Amino acid sequence: MTKVNNPDPGRIKRITESIIGLPTLPTVVSKMIELVDNPKTSAASLARLISTDQALTARILKLANSAYYGFPREISTVNMAIVVLGFNTVKDMGLSLSVFDVFKNLENTPLFDISRFWEHSIACGVASRMLARNYRSRFAGEAFVAGLLHDIGKVILNQYFHTEFIQIMNRTSSGMTLDEAEKEVIGTSHSRIGAWLAEKWNLPRIISETILNHHTPWESKQDPVFVAIVSIANYLCHISGIGNSGRATVSIPDPRIWEIFQRENIPVDEPDIGSLQSEFLVEFDKSETFVSFIHDNEQQ
Repeated sequence: MTKVNNPDPGRIKRITESIIGLPTLPTVVSKMIELVDNPKTSAASLARLISTDQALTARILKLANSAYYGFPREISTVNMAIVVLGFNTVKDMGLSLSVFDVFKNLENTPLFDISRFWEHSIACGVASRMLARNYRSRFAGEAFVAGLLHDIGKVILNQYFHTEFIQIMNRTSSGMTLDEAEKEVIGTSHSRIGAWLAEKWNLPRIISETILNHHTPWESKQDPVFVAIVSIANYLCHISGIGNSGRATVSIPDPRIWEIFQRENIPVDEPDIGSLQSEFLVEFDKSETFVSFIHDNEQQ
């Protein structure tokens, strides 16, 4: 196997941003995130923005009219759809669909199945939202997006550094950890690359911070509890066998994660994993229509 020189993270960032060029988030979706995160935003003002994007409008109306919501008459306006779905569901769907659109030319490799990767990412969003509602409610609105995007750096590597990504995955199949393989092949991590994308998209800092530290939440400078929530959500998805993140093996949560919760007097500890998994599976089942909808759109 060919040895790849180890560029420093600064060089990888320059290549990613200036030579290859990371994609931008659609303007409508960026503005939609800002509006939803503003408590003064009305359904009418959000509807006016969404209505400027015909594709997004059609998708939102399709979801609002799905059997899951069971509305007695047809929902024909975005304003009414927002009332039925709720602000955060609209935001989560808009961002999810935009991510799938931006990264729609991905290649499968023998060790990285794109469809199963997105399934894992969506499930992690659902689990993160559930845990945040329970233990970090002030950031519950950001939780789905943080969970969805936690591994987005792998997608960037697959699409823009495909040769190197294959080498990374081959190393993991030979017993090397993903973190070790990334450091050896490209000199940086999928977590850092994903955080750069979140910064470029001007997503809330808590999201880029979570992407950067989702394997090491104790290093988070902003909110270690929120980052730890996404870490636990990721683990719940792995042990539940929903999708596949591309990791050959899954490590149990580091004890330092539980210490983060203990310092904040949050009643979550390692013995609770079983009950958290049961709660997550119920939540995932309840979210099946939403999950199926964005998953089906990703495959179109």
